[in-house]
Amino acid sequence: MENEELFKLLAGKYSLRLELKEKLNDMIKREYYAKSQIILKPGQIANRAWFIEKGSAMGFVYKEEKKVPFWFWNENELMVSLNSFFNQVPSESYIELLEPSVLLSISFDHVNEIVKGFPESNDYIRRIMNEYQRMSEKRILEFAAYTPEEHYLHLMKDCPAIFRKASVESIAAYLGISRKTLNRIRTRTRRM
Repeated sequence: MENEELFKLLAGKYSLRLELKEKLNDMIKREYYAKSQIILKPGQIANRAWFIEKGSAMGFVYKEEKKVPFWFWNENELMVSLNSFFNQVPSESYIELLEPSVLLSISFDHVNEIVKGFPESNDYIRRIMNEYQRMSEKRILEFAAYTPEEHYLHLMKDCPAIFRKASVESIAAYLGISRKTLNRIRTRTRRM
C-alpha cells in the first residue's frame, strides 16, 4: 500500500486500520517542489500539513533582513506550522524547501473529517503534538543551558543531514552565533 512510511509514523508501535489507510490514501496529495521553494509565508493560513517523503525544509523568520531558522525537517518527518494549521490563523513564519522535495500533504478539512470518522486519530495527533512540544523544549534548554559548542555538537548528533543540506549562514543563525564563531567551533571540534 502507498504511503507506508507516513502510516508507520502516525501509528507508532501500532498499525492503522485498513479503512483509515484507504481513506488517507484518497485524501493525501503527492506534491513535487524545487529547491528554495517557499510553501508557507507570514500572513498565510497553513491549510495543509506535510510529510517529507524526500527532501528537507527549514522554518524561518526574517530579522534585520536576515533569515533566522528555528526548525529543520528531514525525510520521514511531519512538517506542520502547528499554530497556523490547528488554529487556522495566519502564520508568522516561512517554510522553505532546502532541496528538491516530494511531500505528501493533507488539508485541514480532511484532517477534521478523519478525526470525526476515526476517533483513534486523536491519539495520533496528540502524539505528533507531544513530539513537537518535546523538540521545542529541547531547543529552549539548549539555548538556556548549553554553550554554542555544546549546542553545535547536539545538532551534529541529532541532525547530521542538516550540515549537508543547509547553508553555513542558516546553521549559524539557527545556533544563534556568527558564521565566524561557527567556523571556530567546527575547527575546534574536528581536533577532538
